[in-house]
Amino acid sequence: MATSNSTNQLIQPINLIRILCGLFYFPHVYSKIVGFEGTAGFFASAGLAPGAVFVSITMVAELLAGIGLTFGILTRYAALISTAIMIVAAYAILTVRGLGWYWAGGGIEYLAFWGLASAIVAWHAWKNKPGASAGHQ
Repeated sequence: MATSNSTNQLIQPINLIRILCGLFYFPHVYSKIVGFEGTAGFFASAGLAPGAVFVSITMVAELLAGIGLTFGILTRYAALISTAIMIVAAYAILTVRGLGWYWAGGGIEYLAFWGLASAIVAWHAWKNKPGASAGHQ
């Protein structure tokens, strides 16, 4: 049984990573919606004040990155937004909690992985489709 070209494209490892990086944003945004005040307080304590404004900007950026990465829309830009989000998130955690690696202990391990995966997706998108509207790989 032959598979279609779009199916072959979907199962490429870089596309699977892209889609996972995107899908992870949806519960991330949801957690900010239901825990808005707590997240705003955390952002403010990291020096990202006013916290409510930064949470709102972050939710929009995360939603755009999530949609772009999940569906392969402007992949390079969505992946760069994702990388930037993870850098800022790691900065905030390091500022508030101090140097820590293990994610379950409040460290930046998960953020570093997600940010690096997003940077690799962006690099791949630029390398393989240098045009302005590069989407699916």
